[in-house]
Amino acid sequence: MTTQISRVGNTLTVEIPEELLIQASLPVGEPLEWVSNGNGSITLVKPSATVNPRKRKTLEELLEGIPEGTCIPEYDWGPPRGVEVW
Repeated sequence: MTTQISRVGNTLTVEIPEELLIQASLPVGEPLEWVSNGNGSITLVKPSATVNPRKRKTLEELLEGIPEGTCIPEYDWGPPRGVEVW
């Protein structure tokens, strides 16, 4: 089976035929990982059980170690460099 790389907005996509997903026992929504083989090819694999994909933390989880009412001061990063607008 052949396919091609397409651009959808700012994202590159590759269509995977449903027949191929069925043969590989991959349901829609299954997390997969792209692996470059270093020789001009890419393999799509299930993440191994030892690899724990990082879950995005909620704001509450990020702030749970900071005592309530704590005021963290601003940090001065210095003058703008480049095209920043302040």
